[in-house]
Amino acid sequence: MSGFAYRLKRGEEWAAEVVRFIEEQGWKTVPLGAENVAPEAHRLLSFMKNPDPTARFLRYMPDGFAVKEEGEEAFFFDAKSGPTIEKDAYLAYQAFAGNDRRVFVFIRNGDDTYCVPIRKLKFLDSWDCVRSFPPDRQMPVDEDGWIAPRLWPEAKYLAWKRRNPHASGTPFRYFDLGAMSKYKMGAEHREAAQKGRPHRVRG
Repeated sequence: MSGFAYRLKRGEEWAAEVVRFIEEQGWKTVPLGAENVAPEAHRLLSFMKNPDPTARFLRYMPDGFAVKEEGEEAFFFDAKSGPTIEKDAYLAYQAFAGNDRRVFVFIRNGDDTYCVPIRKLKFLDSWDCVRSFPPDRQMPVDEDGWIAPRLWPEAKYLAWKRRNPHASGTPFRYFDLGAMSKYKMGAEHREAAQKGRPHRVRG
């Protein structure tokens, strides 16, 4: 299995585990992202190089939403497998969180898992991150502080894409997981979800 296929499989497994975790707390989940409800549309959106704001918004919708009749509550959720998030995804989730709507990002990095409200996401300094890369792979950082491979000179970017054909090239940042430790889901919470004794999703 290629590295990309492995990461994709891990991501799908984590997304399924997040849905199971939420539903075991008594919530009803509904798939929302284009990849979940319209794979062909998602494929078209994914291949767009310069999507307009609407297409970009559709491309990066959260994975789904959850509703509970008791308490008349709902929230959006998305699962991230790995230590990074794309800028367009982050901005889309922020838009979903307007007018006091709740959005939770469920992060898995290695054996550690987190349930973080979108407004509480923290990031490492991108300049510090790229300075830790090998000199020939130190990526540009855009004006908003996101690591942006496409800001490389075209020849260098294309060479990087040839080495990393499955990388999107869109701006991204690394989560500061240490700064979000209060949202870490302990082993007891994962075991409780598996056994039907849910850990409460915090607002």
